[in-house]
Amino acid sequence: MSYGSSEAFQDGQDEYRENCANLIAQDAAKLVAAHDMSRPEAIKQVTEWLRREGEATGDVTGVAAIENKFPFPSKPVPQGQVAAIAVELLDAARDAADTL
Repeated sequence: MSYGSSEAFQDGQDEYRENCANLIAQDAAKLVAAHDMSRPEAIKQVTEWLRREGEATGDVTGVAAIENKFPFPSKPVPQGQVAAIAVELLDAARDAADTL
């Protein structure tokens, strides 16, 4: 592989990890805002869901996707509060995304 293609591949991986981190931060923030989980627990739950979701794509039976339940918040939460919490969770979410 040439240097340019390796760099493009690395850029793609970095972009994917950043997208995963944003998803983790947003969804974990909803759980925190609803007072369902602590910040570390919410990040762990959303990261595990995302990991299992990726593994489920290889399951030809579809059972893994059905069994993988998304951790929804127990009540509606204000978007402003979710956005503020997500910003605070982003660094931890980036660390979690690196484990995927």
